Amino acid sequence: MRSICYSSGDVIFREGEFQPTMYDIEKGSVGVYLDYDSGQKKQLTVLKEHQFLGEMGLIESSPRSATAVALEDGTVLREIREEEFYDCLQQEPERLLLIMKQLSRRIRENTQEYQEACRALSEQQEAENAGKETSAELDQKLETIRQKAKTRNRGYSGLHSAFFEYVQDDLDEYEGKREVVPVNLVERLVVRKLAPKDMHVNPEDEFADPEIGPSDRIINEYVQEVKRLYIERGALFPSPIVVYKMALGGYLILNGHHRWAAAIKCGLKKVRATIMNPPK
Repeated sequence: MRSICYSSGDVIFREGEFQPTMYDIEKGSVGVYLDYDSGQKKQLTVLKEHQFLGEMGLIESSPRSATAVALEDGTVLREIREEEFYDCLQQEPERLLLIMKQLSRRIRENTQEYQEACRALSEQQEAENAGKETSAELDQKLETIRQKAKTRNRGYSGLHSAFFEYVQDDLDEYEGKREVVPVNLVERLVVRKLAPKDMHVNPEDEFADPEIGPSDRIINEYVQEVKRLYIERGALFPSPIVVYKMALGGYLILNGHHRWAAAIKCGLKKVRATIMNPPK
């Protein structure tokens, strides 16, 4: 564990980054934002001394759901990496209680918001059944609930939103360029080791559907598998990603989008792949 000093405006981590590390605030304050690099950034909260941040990225091994920024010169954070976390809990068991309290508070806040939403929706339904217009106060309450829900969903599904941007960029870049070609028998029989960056999203797969998109849970499961197989043992995924060969170079993913996503998130240089012939 080490302590790091930040100046005001320094970015500690960015939304969508894969970084299994948490931080204790020893001095200063930290702002947490959605869409920090856009012109419509939204501040979620401000954290002060003796609070911590980034624990979900460490516990779940998931990408950051928001961007954290130092708000004061001389802000000091103690960095706790994944490999240090369990030793830290043994040395400071009270830390686990603090994490549980913070998670409990979030659950309680979510429950209260859910109950408020249920009451407001019930009032709206009663007004509609009676043929009455809803009051301005109720309309405002419903709009507030919608905005909170939008923010909450972004906060807890940062991987989906951040990675879907990557997927969408790939879809846009290769639109009209996905013609696939047959390969010879040897290429079909041999399991290859291909670079994930040379593989491209299949627009016909639900992985590319904005209403469905990448699954945080599935990608995180594969990220854990990558850690177990590759980082600890030097092995690759046992199940190859199935691809077509593209006429303009690269490969179109037929099966294994979530394994490919995990490989991208973990920075793997190569993955196992099987090349198939397109249907005639």
